[in-house]
Amino acid sequence: MFTDFSYWHIKIFYDLTGYFTAFFVTWFFYKKVIRKEELPNPFTDRNQKIEYYLFVIAGAMIGGIIISTFDGAMILGRNPESGILLSKSIAWALFGGIITAELFKYFHHIKTPTGILFLPGIVLGVFIGRLGAIATGIRDFTYGLPTNLPWAMNFWDGIPIHPTMIYEMILLALFFIIFCFWLYSKARKWWIRNGFYVFIIIYFTYRFLVGFIQPYSQWWLGLSTYQIIAIPMVVYGIAMIRKNKNI
Repeated sequence: MFTDFSYWHIKIFYDLTGYFTAFFVTWFFYKKVIRKEELPNPFTDRNQKIEYYLFVIAGAMIGGIIISTFDGAMILGRNPESGILLSKSIAWALFGGIITAELFKYFHHIKTPTGILFLPGIVLGVFIGRLGAIATGIRDFTYGLPTNLPWAMNFWDGIPIHPTMIYEMILLALFFIIFCFWLYSKARKWWIRNGFYVFIIIYFTYRFLVGFIQPYSQWWLGLSTYQIIAIPMVVYGIAMIRKNKNI
């Protein structure tokens, strides 16, 4: 079992690696992959662009850290000997970031899709983050319930469980490969406008389903908070794809 010292060193290493990867991949995608005529600049000036990014970052931090820590405290309440740790969640970060982004775009009358610029960075950043979850084992609280399935894994405590971190990594890898394939196909234009929303639908559908094999507290109708927020996020993704047909 990791000591707190080694746990935080491993956690910080993978988190920082994921953040830097996400930043550089997003920059590369913006500069080298997307052409200006395919995704016009939605901002009136540089100040509005900076304001937008600050709003999105703030929303992601509020959702991904503050709300996630509260949610994690509810989970850890079932294991008081583990203590309460500062928590982070990609699901809550996406939830908070999307809400603030859409509010900003609504009040500034911006209709151009912007999520696609973040998509490759998000996928690769989360993938690296899940590697960190594997390295820290059950301390990361992203594992699954005990199972006798042949691919069950033991994360430091001797109990075979669903390796939900690996399930998510497989999903992210497959999505990234498919995304890159379609991005250089005849469907490129459609994917540039809708690829982010496709990811939201797939990712939150996965989070809803995998929630049934994770030991998270049930809040309503036998669902965890992650499963509850997954429902409006899937609806959001579908609605935005339908909306883009009329733009």
